[in-house]
Amino acid sequence: MTEMANAIILVVDRLSAGYLGPYGNTWIETPCWNSLAARAALFEWCLADAVDLPTIYRSYWFGHHALSRGPLGSSLPEAVARAGIHSALITDEPSLLELPGATAFVDRIAVKPATVDGPAVEISQTRIAQLLATAAEHLQRMPEPFLAWVHARGMSGPWDAPIELRNQFADEDDPEPPTLIKPPQKRLDEGHDPDELLGYQQAYAGQIALLDLCLEAFFEAARALPGWDRTLLVATSPRGYPLGEHGVVGGSETNVYEEQTHVPCVARLPLDRHAGVRCRELVQPPDLCGGLWRMWGLAADGAPRWGQDLLAMLESESPTWRDRAASVSAAARALRSPAWLLVCRDGAPRELFAKPDDRYEVNEVASRCAEAADQLELAWNEFHHAAQSAPPPQLSPLSDLLRDGLA
Repeated sequence: MTEMANAIILVVDRLSAGYLGPYGNTWIETPCWNSLAARAALFEWCLADAVDLPTIYRSYWFGHHALSRGPLGSSLPEAVARAGIHSALITDEPSLLELPGATAFVDRIAVKPATVDGPAVEISQTRIAQLLATAAEHLQRMPEPFLAWVHARGMSGPWDAPIELRNQFADEDDPEPPTLIKPPQKRLDEGHDPDELLGYQQAYAGQIALLDLCLEAFFEAARALPGWDRTLLVATSPRGYPLGEHGVVGGSETNVYEEQTHVPCVARLPLDRHAGVRCRELVQPPDLCGGLWRMWGLAADGAPRWGQDLLAMLESESPTWRDRAASVSAAARALRSPAWLLVCRDGAPRELFAKPDDRYEVNEVASRCAEAADQLELAWNEFHHAAQSAPPPQLSPLSDLLRDGLA
């Protein structure tokens, strides 16, 4: 894969996979995402390894799992710079510029849109439109080979889509969607108003529709680049946005259910290789670092890295790939196998959900499938130990029960 000269990595915060057409959503029209997925490989089960941005970016840029300890080694931006690859970080999230590894980008562009005090009148006035327009303009000036890392606050920033974009999701008998700008953040009680929750979902859907419209121009600019045939484009998100699942609206520092950890990951390879492929293996943020590291043949610095090669599996007929993924927060942990999700929260009984059928973790079955829960507890302990070891040891094979579920 050394013929790839360039990489464009687009990261949109708080973008839930379940709200995009390529991941099965039929409520929101996302033609731009659909078109990208038709030309790309889609990873069905990309799971965030953490729920806070600094930890996730540690995974993106250093290739370590959120559970990993010890020396970080060189960051991806540092290794890219040593290899003579031009790099740019373009973002409307100021805190990103202060994270370890960020200073190694050659260009560091902080986009500061105007203050938002209400829904935008025109799409071009929205924050995501301004960020992507800046990124598209900068792409035209980047010398090859290059790494362009574009991070949007996305749904963690102001919900400033023109009001008609959210109104289109209200049926005739529905109350008008709220005109809120600040992303909602609350815990629902048992007697919560379902119309209030519906309004939040409609407002979020309006932001998804806005993003899809803005991406069309950005992708068009990328396709016009002279080096497009040598360019990898990855569109993903560091974490999702709960909208009522498990009684939570908004980002949570403790939630490790899949509405927050299951994120989109779509990789368009040069010349549209592997277009339309749907990869069902479990992948996590460190794997993106691993893929970019090996794509350019960057020199290793001796630091053990957890991430595998996200792209190599597309080139191999029988890839060796992990069969489990772990996500952690300040007060919870989760381990996902092909057939199950185990969630353990501080001070609460463990929870078990059958996968992939129970997509939103509605049916908790720990008491009925105790053997699976027990085995996952042991698998978690091994995973935890391995992530903190240098180098990470080979994990024991999962049992048929954890891979295939109940017979």
